[in-house]
Amino acid sequence: MVSGEEVTQWLKIVEVALISSVKFLFAPFEAERQGMGFAQAFGVTTTGGAVGILVFYYAGSAIAAWWSNNVAKVKSFFTRRPITDFTGENKRVMTRTNKRVVWIKQKFGLVGIAFVTPCLISIPIGTLVAVAFYRKRKPVILYLMISLLLWSLTLNFIAQWLQLSQYMPEALQHHG
Repeated sequence: MVSGEEVTQWLKIVEVALISSVKFLFAPFEAERQGMGFAQAFGVTTTGGAVGILVFYYAGSAIAAWWSNNVAKVKSFFTRRPITDFTGENKRVMTRTNKRVVWIKQKFGLVGIAFVTPCLISIPIGTLVAVAFYRKRKPVILYLMISLLLWSLTLNFIAQWLQLSQYMPEALQHHG
Protein backbone atom coordinates (compact mmCIF):
# COMPACT_ATOMS: atom_id res chain seq x y z
CA MET A 1 0.00 0.00 0.00
CA VAL A 2 1.34 3.41 -0.94
CA SER A 3 1.06 6.03 1.75
CA GLY A 4 -0.13 9.57 1.16
CA GLU A 5 3.31 10.83 2.12
CA GLU A 6 4.98 8.74 -0.63
CA VAL A 7 2.50 10.01 -3.23
CA THR A 8 3.15 13.59 -2.11
CA GLN A 9 6.91 13.07 -2.43
CA TRP A 10 6.52 11.68 -5.96
CA LEU A 11 4.29 14.59 -6.93
CA LYS A 12 6.96 17.01 -5.71
CA ILE A 13 9.56 15.21 -7.83
CA VAL A 14 7.32 15.29 -10.91
CA GLU A 15 6.57 19.00 -10.36
CA VAL A 16 10.27 19.90 -10.17
CA ALA A 17 11.10 17.70 -13.18
CA LEU A 18 8.36 19.35 -15.27
CA ILE A 19 9.55 22.84 -14.31
CA SER A 20 13.10 21.75 -15.22
CA SER A 21 12.02 20.62 -18.66
CA VAL A 22 10.71 24.03 -19.69
CA LYS A 23 11.99 26.84 -17.45
CA PHE A 24 15.08 25.46 -15.81
CA LEU A 25 16.09 28.64 -13.96
CA PHE A 26 13.32 28.19 -11.37
CA ALA A 27 13.60 24.43 -10.84
CA PRO A 28 16.55 24.26 -8.38
CA PHE A 29 14.90 26.88 -6.18
CA GLU A 30 11.60 25.00 -6.27
CA ALA A 31 13.45 21.77 -5.41
CA GLU A 32 15.02 23.45 -2.37
CA ARG A 33 11.62 24.85 -1.39
CA GLN A 34 10.18 21.33 -1.59
CA GLY A 35 12.82 20.14 0.89
CA MET A 36 15.10 18.26 -1.51
CA GLY A 37 18.79 18.04 -0.67
CA PHE A 38 21.51 18.85 -3.20
CA ALA A 39 21.90 15.31 -4.60
CA GLN A 40 18.17 14.73 -5.09
CA ALA A 41 17.60 18.24 -6.47
CA PHE A 42 20.53 17.89 -8.87
CA GLY A 43 19.27 14.50 -10.07
CA VAL A 44 15.67 15.59 -10.54
CA THR A 45 16.42 18.94 -12.20
CA THR A 46 19.08 17.50 -14.50
CA THR A 47 16.86 14.60 -15.52
CA GLY A 48 13.90 16.90 -16.14
CA GLY A 49 16.03 19.29 -18.18
CA ALA A 50 17.53 16.44 -20.22
CA VAL A 51 14.07 15.03 -20.99
CA GLY A 52 12.97 18.52 -22.06
CA ILE A 53 15.97 18.87 -24.39
CA LEU A 54 15.37 15.45 -25.95
CA VAL A 55 11.62 16.01 -26.39
CA PHE A 56 12.05 19.41 -28.01
CA TYR A 57 15.02 18.24 -30.10
CA TYR A 58 13.25 15.23 -31.62
CA ALA A 59 9.72 16.60 -31.68
CA GLY A 60 10.69 20.16 -32.57
CA SER A 61 10.30 20.01 -36.32
CA ALA A 62 7.04 18.07 -36.04
CA ILE A 63 5.68 20.58 -33.52
CA ALA A 64 6.72 23.51 -35.72
CA ALA A 65 5.07 21.98 -38.79
CA TRP A 66 1.87 21.18 -36.88
CA TRP A 67 1.79 24.66 -35.36
CA SER A 68 2.29 26.53 -38.63
CA ASN A 69 -0.27 24.36 -40.42
CA ASN A 70 -2.92 24.82 -37.73
CA VAL A 71 -2.25 28.53 -37.39
CA ALA A 72 -2.65 28.78 -41.16
CA LYS A 73 -6.02 26.99 -40.95
CA VAL A 74 -7.27 29.32 -38.22
CA LYS A 75 -6.09 32.44 -40.07
CA SER A 76 -7.68 31.16 -43.27
CA PHE A 77 -10.99 30.49 -41.52
CA PHE A 78 -11.23 33.93 -39.89
CA THR A 79 -9.99 35.97 -42.86
CA ARG A 80 -11.78 33.88 -45.50
CA ARG A 81 -8.57 33.81 -47.52
CA PRO A 82 -7.04 30.63 -48.96
CA ILE A 83 -4.88 28.63 -46.60
CA THR A 84 -1.97 28.92 -49.05
CA ASP A 85 -1.77 32.63 -48.18
CA PHE A 86 -0.55 31.61 -44.72
CA THR A 87 1.58 28.51 -45.31
CA GLY A 88 4.46 30.07 -47.25
CA GLU A 89 7.54 31.70 -45.85
CA ASN A 90 6.15 34.30 -43.52
CA LYS A 91 8.11 37.45 -42.96
CA ARG A 92 9.66 37.15 -39.51
CA VAL A 93 9.03 39.90 -37.01
CA MET A 94 12.27 40.89 -35.31
CA THR A 95 11.45 41.15 -31.64
CA ARG A 96 13.98 42.08 -28.99
CA THR A 97 14.36 38.39 -28.07
CA ASN A 98 14.86 37.37 -31.72
CA LYS A 99 17.56 40.03 -32.11
CA ARG A 100 19.38 38.76 -29.01
CA VAL A 101 19.24 35.15 -30.21
CA VAL A 102 20.62 36.12 -33.64
CA TRP A 103 23.37 38.19 -31.97
CA ILE A 104 24.34 35.24 -29.72
CA LYS A 105 24.33 32.89 -32.73
CA GLN A 106 26.54 35.21 -34.80
CA LYS A 107 28.96 36.04 -31.98
CA PHE A 108 29.23 32.72 -30.09
CA GLY A 109 27.65 30.05 -32.32
CA LEU A 110 26.22 26.82 -30.94
CA VAL A 111 28.26 27.13 -27.73
CA GLY A 112 26.60 30.47 -26.99
CA ILE A 113 23.11 29.20 -27.73
CA ALA A 114 23.71 26.11 -25.60
CA PHE A 115 25.08 28.26 -22.76
CA VAL A 116 22.03 30.53 -22.53
CA THR A 117 19.43 27.84 -23.22
CA PRO A 118 18.71 26.28 -19.80
CA CYS A 119 18.14 29.44 -17.86
CA LEU A 120 18.03 32.52 -19.96
CA ILE A 121 15.91 31.62 -23.01
CA SER A 122 14.31 28.37 -21.72
CA ILE A 123 14.86 24.80 -22.83
CA PRO A 124 12.07 24.63 -25.46
CA ILE A 125 13.05 27.86 -27.24
CA GLY A 126 16.81 27.31 -26.98
CA THR A 127 16.57 23.73 -28.21
CA LEU A 128 14.36 24.69 -31.15
CA VAL A 129 16.73 27.55 -32.06
CA ALA A 130 19.77 25.24 -31.87
CA VAL A 131 18.01 22.65 -34.02
CA ALA A 132 16.99 25.27 -36.57
CA PHE A 133 20.54 26.59 -36.93
CA TYR A 134 22.72 23.51 -36.34
CA ARG A 135 20.74 20.27 -36.73
CA LYS A 136 23.13 18.60 -39.19
CA ARG A 137 26.40 20.38 -38.49
CA LYS A 138 27.38 19.86 -34.89
CA PRO A 139 26.56 17.67 -31.90
CA VAL A 140 23.68 19.87 -30.71
CA ILE A 141 22.43 17.50 -28.02
CA LEU A 142 25.92 17.11 -26.52
CA TYR A 143 26.41 20.88 -26.24
CA LEU A 144 22.96 21.38 -24.74
CA MET A 145 23.49 18.56 -22.22
CA ILE A 146 26.89 19.89 -21.12
CA SER A 147 25.39 23.33 -20.61
CA LEU A 148 22.50 21.78 -18.67
CA LEU A 149 24.90 19.92 -16.36
CA LEU A 150 26.93 23.05 -15.65
CA TRP A 151 23.85 25.17 -14.98
CA SER A 152 22.32 22.41 -12.86
CA LEU A 153 25.41 22.16 -10.67
CA THR A 154 25.64 25.94 -10.33
CA LEU A 155 21.98 26.71 -9.69
CA ASN A 156 21.41 23.76 -7.35
CA PHE A 157 24.48 24.79 -5.34
CA ILE A 158 23.20 28.39 -5.14
CA ALA A 159 19.67 27.26 -4.22
CA GLN A 160 20.95 24.99 -1.43
CA TRP A 161 23.41 27.61 -0.21
CA LEU A 162 20.88 30.47 -0.10
CA GLN A 163 18.05 28.34 1.31
CA LEU A 164 15.48 30.93 0.27
CA SER A 165 12.60 28.82 1.58
CA GLN A 166 13.60 29.73 5.15
CA TYR A 167 12.43 33.28 4.42
CA MET A 168 9.01 32.22 3.19
CA PRO A 169 5.97 32.39 5.47
CA GLU A 170 5.21 28.98 6.97
CA ALA A 171 1.84 28.85 5.18
CA LEU A 172 3.57 28.91 1.76
CA GLN A 173 6.07 26.16 2.51
CA HIS A 174 5.32 22.63 1.37
CA HIS A 175 7.78 20.64 3.46
CA GLY A 176 6.33 17.21 4.12
